[in-house]
Amino acid sequence: MLLRVRERGDEVHVEVDGVAGRQQRVLLALAECQRLASATSPLPSNLSDVSIRAGADRMRIRLKGRAGLHFEAEAIYRCLREALVGRGAAVDAARPAP
Repeated sequence: MLLRVRERGDEVHVEVDGVAGRQQRVLLALAECQRLASATSPLPSNLSDVSIRAGADRMRIRLKGRAGLHFEAEAIYRCLREALVGRGAAVDAARPAP
């Protein structure tokens, strides 16, 4: 799975290639990252617009803050990488070989 996160003006663009049926996992990871961010922020978590385009093997997600809220691309990248690669790699490593 290839993950790219970039800032473009007041938006953050998340690109995930190689999802192959794991779109729900990506969305759950993003929701968890937003939940964690809102736990450390006094702002409500619904202060963002989210646009999602998904195909069979790729996803494009656009995050745009409302009311002056700014997303940090690096923080989103680290959180998603940990959720999708870090935890997933640990789960895959714990599975017995076929």
